[in-house]
Amino acid sequence: MEDGMAGERIGFIGLGNMGQHMAANLAEAGYPLICYDIAGTEERAPQGAEIAGSITQIAGSADFAILSVASQQAVTDITEEIAMANNRSVSIVVDTSTIGSKTAREAEERLGAADVTYIDSAVAGASGGQGIGPAAAKAAALIFIVAGKTEAVEQVRPALEKMGSKLFHVGEEPGQAQAVKLINNFLIGTVMTATSEAMNYGLSQNLDMKSILDVINVSSGANVATSYVFPTCIEPETYDVGATVEILVKDVRVYVDEVSNGNLPNAVGSVVNKIWEDMGKEMPGEDFTRIFPFIRDGGEG
Repeated sequence: MEDGMAGERIGFIGLGNMGQHMAANLAEAGYPLICYDIAGTEERAPQGAEIAGSITQIAGSADFAILSVASQQAVTDITEEIAMANNRSVSIVVDTSTIGSKTAREAEERLGAADVTYIDSAVAGASGGQGIGPAAAKAAALIFIVAGKTEAVEQVRPALEKMGSKLFHVGEEPGQAQAVKLINNFLIGTVMTATSEAMNYGLSQNLDMKSILDVINVSSGANVATSYVFPTCIEPETYDVGATVEILVKDVRVYVDEVSNGNLPNAVGSVVNKIWEDMGKEMPGEDFTRIFPFIRDGGEG
């Protein structure tokens, strides 16, 4: 291992569509891992990783832990179990989940009371055609958006850089990285809905999608939907970005809730939120790229 963390053992909790690729990249880089996933660990963990039977086992076996889970409640439950663990060796928890700033601050307070440092480390896909979601995780092209104490961030930085292409330390307060991630995912949700509407207009004018995208992607209207999602997953009708509609439903909802609680402008947010909620009800479990046929077929109501 080239960096200065040789011998540090990482506990990895959550081996879903994102976490399994992130853990695999750490294993490939030579980090000793102990892994746990509530849905089943052995079949998801990278080769050579130790299989944990519980979060408590990780808390007592690793130097620091990385979380990659899908819900706010999961983060609450995991951080409670780590905080309550006896003979705890974990001193830092790096949370890559998207949970909102309120839940992140609560996790920091909970772990801090047990003398464990919490780092808010939300992740995003890279721009420039490297993929979003699982594709970016597999390619180690994630963007790490990090908020936490500088000393702790620098301690875990080498490991994070094995899983991503860039790391932005946006602040010292957990919750700040969540805010940036929520902005990012709200914008993804917005451009996906707007681009779907715009493409339907273009197709109604007897234009083909590829011709529209060729122009837009060298023009001022280019965005991640036009540059990556539509040409890769929608124009060929594969609809396989690898992230379900529930992910954007949750992330946009958390964004809108936090904006509403802050009495901030939310006219666009409320509309985008409703569209994704409606799709989630009509097309549960589907890849979020199916927002295009959902809108095309009148799903907006």
